[in-house]
Amino acid sequence: MSDIASPGPIDPTSGQPDHDVEVTTLKSWLRQNAFSLLMTIGVFALVCIYLDPIDTLKVVFGLGLVIFIHELGHFLAAKACDVHVKTFSIGFGPAIPFCSYKSGETTYMLGIIPLGGYVSMVGEGDTAAEEEGEEDPRSFKHKSVGARMIIISAGVIMNVILGMICFMAAYLHGVQEKPAIIGSVESGSAAWRAGIHTDSEIKRIDSRENPVFNDIRPIVMSSGVGETVSLVIDYDSKQETLSVEPIRDEGIYYPQLGVAPTNRLTLSKSRRANYRPVSPGSPAAAAEPRFMPGDRIVAMSDPKELAKVTAIAADPRDKNQLDFADYVRRMVLLADKPITFHVLRLEDPASATPTAITVQPMFRSDLGMRMHMGKVVAIRRASPAEKAGVQARPLFSGSSTAGDTIAAVAIPLPGGKKRWFANGARPAEAAKDDEVIPLDPIRLPRQLDEWAYSGTPLVDRPVEERNVTLVVLRNVEHTDKRITLPAMEYDTSYRFDRERVGNPNSPLPLVGLGLAYWVNAVVEELVPLPGGEKSPAAEAGVKKGDLIEAIRFYATLPDNSEKDGDWNPIKDKQWASVDSMLQGQTPAKIGLRIKRGEETVAIDVVALPDKTWALDERGLHFQEDFRIQKASDVSDALGLGMHRTLRFIKEVYLNLYAMASGRVSTKTMSGPLTIATVSYRIAGEDFWQFLLFLGMISVNLAVVNFLPIPVLDGGHMVFLILEKILGRPVPERVFAIAMYVGLALILALMFYVIKLDVQRLFFGIF
Repeated sequence: MSDIASPGPIDPTSGQPDHDVEVTTLKSWLRQNAFSLLMTIGVFALVCIYLDPIDTLKVVFGLGLVIFIHELGHFLAAKACDVHVKTFSIGFGPAIPFCSYKSGETTYMLGIIPLGGYVSMVGEGDTAAEEEGEEDPRSFKHKSVGARMIIISAGVIMNVILGMICFMAAYLHGVQEKPAIIGSVESGSAAWRAGIHTDSEIKRIDSRENPVFNDIRPIVMSSGVGETVSLVIDYDSKQETLSVEPIRDEGIYYPQLGVAPTNRLTLSKSRRANYRPVSPGSPAAAAEPRFMPGDRIVAMSDPKELAKVTAIAADPRDKNQLDFADYVRRMVLLADKPITFHVLRLEDPASATPTAITVQPMFRSDLGMRMHMGKVVAIRRASPAEKAGVQARPLFSGSSTAGDTIAAVAIPLPGGKKRWFANGARPAEAAKDDEVIPLDPIRLPRQLDEWAYSGTPLVDRPVEERNVTLVVLRNVEHTDKRITLPAMEYDTSYRFDRERVGNPNSPLPLVGLGLAYWVNAVVEELVPLPGGEKSPAAEAGVKKGDLIEAIRFYATLPDNSEKDGDWNPIKDKQWASVDSMLQGQTPAKIGLRIKRGEETVAIDVVALPDKTWALDERGLHFQEDFRIQKASDVSDALGLGMHRTLRFIKEVYLNLYAMASGRVSTKTMSGPLTIATVSYRIAGEDFWQFLLFLGMISVNLAVVNFLPIPVLDGGHMVFLILEKILGRPVPERVFAIAMYVGLALILALMFYVIKLDVQRLFFGIF
């Protein structure tokens, strides 16, 4: 033990503490621990410079508490079982000067590294084979198997109890839970194929009744290949039961339904200095007066009468807040018009007078490239495309010929004529007087929506003027056969749904037909913009037939300087997601790495706004929606805390099983750097959410620490069970080998998760 464990040296002549010896002892301690002390001071200085010391202290205390409680469990159980405990330390490393004392046989100390703690018992761990452990009757190894099981499991039990206490305290105050309301659906995802509308609420998923949004992912992740999850969906006051098979797409780390939570009409907040809840360079960023963090939108321009600003409707599920779906509907209807928003300022909550902010339209960024049409890869359930017999490329098919390719699309025009969007030459299906224009896979959804929603409402048109004609190329006996499919009546029920193209392999949806197709990263043709401007890509040197193999985006920094991003390789089917990402970039500049014959060239292209294509957004960033779940009393909090603890234990085990079976990628794991980063962010935003997070970390530590891996408590428990069965301890050699193997596994795992943390936090690699 440290030479400062006692009260201090005594001067034999005076009987008083010898201060000269104390000074010498302190100097000795400083010499011995200079490196650790300097490292601690250096870390503390960095925290004070770059981080909030108070929030950092919360994180250190919180995470340290989780580990300390674990060790406290071992300590209390050891004392209860009359085991000789030599040291109980709060923190690691050498003792802080004058922070170590001995009471009876046990030394209590505060370590210089304020994270966790440890318990040192005679006859346990490194001291098990020492003479002291052999002779001491109160040695850990001399206790019964049952007593040792109690000591080993006590740390895990304490962590579970701590987690439950954290959950209880949070529920007594009130917990923010994201409702299971679908805010957006990923194009081509499992939810999209099932025909689930946005603004639907999931009332049940498998056996979980009235779930919150965070219940969805662990249940979906635990599903096996070919397994389905049962969903009860409430949409427009009607309930429907669906059986949906989650999809783990190529490059995605775990199975997904493809749904995201909804938002509330409150602009996002951040602890970053000078943060603004808008996209740089967007119309919202240019608006005056400025949008501020926490602004709440309460009214906006009325589509029926643009000069009026009317209140946004109340949320039908929660009358205390406004309906985000009404906001989305107005944004779609007013896409090409200036919109005036009325916002209530967070900084002036007592004021009942809203601030009026007018925002101009936001236009699509266009590169002037018509890309190559890819395969149809997804069909929506009960959609016009399904009824017409469109064939999608099977999921994960190795065949390059499976699935239809759209060759031509025809929409009826007044007077019996049609407008054809066609690849290549004039389609043979077109009549003499029909209009034919090139098929642009990126523009096609927009062109069909313009036809459907401009002029006379679709429902009031003659039947023959509501149908879309689709001509596809289908591989039949190794030959592409041109097939004209039955007429498809355009479906307007998904007009205001929010369908994202966010994942790399996500296809582009034709919402009104219920199909989605890939857009290949091959330049079919260079075209001028609709306003007459020359093609930016052509001006930059892009050529017809170029294959784009990698892209990089540029970003505008707070000081208005420009930063170039890293090159990211793309596959030939992933252009739809690239085009979607381009719309949110400032500046609208993209680097293209092009394969041109045997040559590879890199070209930067600055997109221009297409003033004929207004987007249904303005660059505002909203908070995710939440509801407050609060326990009515202590007994209710106990029930909620126990339920959440058991649910989380089950989720961790299911997740581990899914990783072991290969259904979930190990890249979803987080290490200490990610845990610390998330803890710091949450600690600075909301104490009660931080308490919930600590509860989850504590339960997670309990579950992981009780896995049957040597070195961990679970591994020790396995050996104790074997000892109980065999009637004798496992041979020392077998035990030692197992410990080394377990240690190697744990070290390899730590190296792996820290590597993931570094890639995720510092290089943006997911």
